Amino acid sequence: MTFTLLADEDGSVAKKFGVPFSKGGTFPTKDASGAKVELKRGVTIQRWTFVIDKDGKIASKDPKANFSEDSKKTLAIAEKLAK
Repeated sequence: MTFTLLADEDGSVAKKFGVPFSKGGTFPTKDASGAKVELKRGVTIQRWTFVIDKDGKIASKDPKANFSEDSKKTLAIAEKLAK
């Protein structure tokens, strides 16, 4: 099954869907080798999961991120829509 993911770098899509976001900035972290780096992002958007059906309508909206369960729930919804 293929699907499209959206990267909303400026928060314009989040705003249309009512997803809260705040100003981004520069964040210190470390890369895979342990070297200090700074990550830059335009906005920080809360993680919500949407499933959009073939007609472009919202089939599911989940504002509570549960990283271990989201993929399972989303796949079940997509499989139900595909029938």
